[in-house]
Amino acid sequence: MKNLKILIAIATAATLTACSIPGWMSLGDADPGEVLMPGEAATLQFFTNIPNFDTEVGLQASVQYELKVNLLSNWVDLDIDKNENDQSLDQYGFADSLMPKLVGSWMKRSSDHNWFELMLQQANCKRSSLVGISDLTFDEASGSYNFVATCDGKLTLFVNDSHGFYGNNSGFASISLSRVGGR
Repeated sequence: MKNLKILIAIATAATLTACSIPGWMSLGDADPGEVLMPGEAATLQFFTNIPNFDTEVGLQASVQYELKVNLLSNWVDLDIDKNENDQSLDQYGFADSLMPKLVGSWMKRSSDHNWFELMLQQANCKRSSLVGISDLTFDEASGSYNFVATCDGKLTLFVNDSHGFYGNNSGFASISLSRVGGR
């Protein structure tokens, strides 16, 4: 019984302080952020070592958005700088086979996506909004990725890595986010 009380106390403390623990995302965010109007765009400076990059841009449910990724430096996860095809890392990340055997794929934040893949998520609907760049529709003509927002609320970006291991990441991209449809 004493161990159970200690465990409950630790869990409660972790829950109450989760917003200040690096790599943890809050349960929801009532602040809608700066909502983009039709045709508006925002330029985001994204670093791969930020576990939950709050874009401060609010999305509206069922509205289509366009994302353009411009890599401005090499992306590296610890010492992995090439994917399984021996190409420099980009927003698609790399396959599980390149990760050392001691680190299982169960450690990455999304087991359904590549390591270091660019991920999108909204705090107000975390589970249903989690997508990787590989899930988005790519338009070759415009060089952009298209997606429809799952709920109202701010967009968060991160690379698919293990919680607590973002400090060994390097890489930078300029990301343009624009609203292409809506109400």
